[in-house]
Formats: sequence, structure tokens, C-alpha cells
Amino acid sequence: MATAHDVAAAVLDRLGSVTAMKLEKLVYYCQGWHLAREGALLFAEPIEAWREGPVVPPLYRHHRRQLTVSEWPHGEASRLSAAQQRTVQWVADEYGKFSASELSTMTHNELPWRAARGALPESANSSERISTDLMRTYYARQIASTETAVGLATANAALEGTEFDQDWQDKLRDVASGVISADELINEEIARLKGA
Repeated sequence: MATAHDVAAAVLDRLGSVTAMKLEKLVYYCQGWHLAREGALLFAEPIEAWREGPVVPPLYRHHRRQLTVSEWPHGEASRLSAAQQRTVQWVADEYGKFSASELSTMTHNELPWRAARGALPESANSSERISTDLMRTYYARQIASTETAVGLATANAALEGTEFDQDWQDKLRDVASGVISADELINEEIARLKGA
């Protein structure tokens, strides 16, 4: 099994230098999404619900007092399996664009961190562990099949008074399956409307 150090090294290989806080949040998201997608732990080290969001204490011990981290000599990205590398790549692509404070805010709004902290105020210190079972369940619920995603989008649009015809449903399937990005679809629609 990979270690949190290996995951940290892989994240830095993908993104380059990041703040220590951002590294912690990205490693957390790697664990959560790997649990959801693969049904297995990415690494065994515990994650704690600290005031600033999820933190892996063994990582913290090596980067404490550093604002930014450029390399991680304590781990080896090559130790990750192909599936583990895919998880890290996906998290880097999806979450790497956010700042450390944005990622912290995101984790504060999600159930795993909040449940571990219980009734503690956000400003209180805590070393409570975040449940990996809860992480698996929470992030797995965020994954929908292509047809489920299209069905939900169509139903939501109908509630708003808009009907998606078959052509639009096909375009939504392309977005949900990764054939085209949502931004590309929006740009195509804007260009179509300007040309009309």
C-alpha cells in the first residue's frame, strides 16, 4: 500500500510547488476520492479534523513551519499503482486550481470533517480522526452514472421551466462521460447563439 508520503510526492510531481496547507487538503481529497472510486484506502495514515481542515499528522511533522512545499523526499510517487496514480491525477486536475483557503472552506462544508468535529466551533483545536468509512460513503454519493446525471439535470431543468430535448440530453451525456467539458459546451452554445 502507498503511504501518505508517496501521495504527497505524487501531488507535487503533478502540480509543482504548493502551500503546505494546500498539499494537506489535496492529499485528503486523494484519499476520499480513491475510497469512493476504488473502494480501498489509498494510504493507511490517519487524517485528523484540525481547525484549518483535514490534516495528515505524519505529513505535517515534515512540513511544519514551511509556507510552501516544492518536493517531498519522504515519499516516492512511483510506489503508486496505476489506479492510485489516476486518482492523484484526477484530484490534481479537479482541485489543484483552488487556493489553500478555498480548499479549506470546501472541506469545512463537507460531512466527513464536520462529523469528526461534532459540536466543536470551527475555531477550536481538534485531533479527532476523520472516518474513512464516512469519507467513502460521502464521496461515493457524489458520483453518478452518466444516465443518472443526465436524468437529474433534465429533471432539475424541468422544475425550472426548461425542457431539454433529445439533442440537449445527448450533449449532457457527452459532458457527463467526459467527451467534452462543460466549458466547451457553453462556449459552443454561446457561439451558436451569436451566429443565429
